[in-house]
Amino acid sequence: MQRIAAYTDRVRALALSFPQAYEDAPWGFPVFKVGANKLFAWMTEHDDHVDVTVKLSAEEREIVELLSWVRRASHVGRYGWVTAEVSSDETLEATLEWIRESY
Repeated sequence: MQRIAAYTDRVRALALSFPQAYEDAPWGFPVFKVGANKLFAWMTEHDDHVDVTVKLSAEEREIVELLSWVRRASHVGRYGWVTAEVSSDETLEATLEWIRESY
């Protein structure tokens, strides 16, 4: 659980480091927005991993959806959103890069 908390801390720190970024929780979990309510990422914490959802370009999605720990996001996947299951340092680092791209 301590490892998962560290992952959520890293995701939150990066997301909030961008200009005009802020955290909201309209659905009961952290979402990260910029400017006039524009969503660029959200995360949900589980016992053994953190799900982080971001929006990527079509080209990037084609590549990342080949990874076993990435899936099309429920409800918004058709709009270019993917969800990464962060459960290791390797998956965290890749996900942090995607947060940068989604912003």
